[in-house]
Amino acid sequence: MKKILTLVLCLGFLFGCGSENSSKNNTNSPKAKNGDIVKIDYVGKLDGTAFQGGTANGALLELGSGTFIDGFEEQLVDMAVDSSKSIKVTFPANYGSSELAGKETTFDIDLHAIYQPADDAASQNSDIVKIDYVGKLNGTAFQGGTANGALLELGSGTYIEGFEEQLVGMKTGESKTIKVTFPANYGSSELAGKEVTFDVAINHIFRVVK
Repeated sequence: MKKILTLVLCLGFLFGCGSENSSKNNTNSPKAKNGDIVKIDYVGKLDGTAFQGGTANGALLELGSGTFIDGFEEQLVDMAVDSSKSIKVTFPANYGSSELAGKETTFDIDLHAIYQPADDAASQNSDIVKIDYVGKLNGTAFQGGTANGALLELGSGTYIEGFEEQLVGMKTGESKTIKVTFPANYGSSELAGKEVTFDVAINHIFRVVK
């Protein structure tokens, strides 16, 4: 079942960052820089074992945005498409989890794609759009339906059916109100089977580097 998801990528549990451990780069591929979006997989490990909450696949991250912990994004700059890298992160001594408090961990990162700003173009499938949106039921904003600066890959099927399709062809700076209908078996009885509107603003468009 597809759901509206707020695509804010945040390693909120990380407070300290260590040095690079190892890397494997394809020198012939484009290199990531601040202002780009990268699509990554990552696995956080403690003593070689993955820990809860430290794994993601296909995560979208805007380098230089400060979305992830200080120092995490900086270590992805100059990574190439289809490259891998391990970085070290040390949790603070007063971290809430006794398992991780004061411990040095590693994050194994695979970088799959780089997207660069394409604000002069109209959006198309496979682009990443950075959007603000407000979902409304009968004219009133509903819980969980609002986001600012969300990153969405058009055509990925991440959001509810019909949402992404209506953003294709929009340009940076444009706003639009769209209508979508939640499936009858949606988890929230307030929204199940209901037609809602979303006020959507396109802040930026990013296109994959080939």
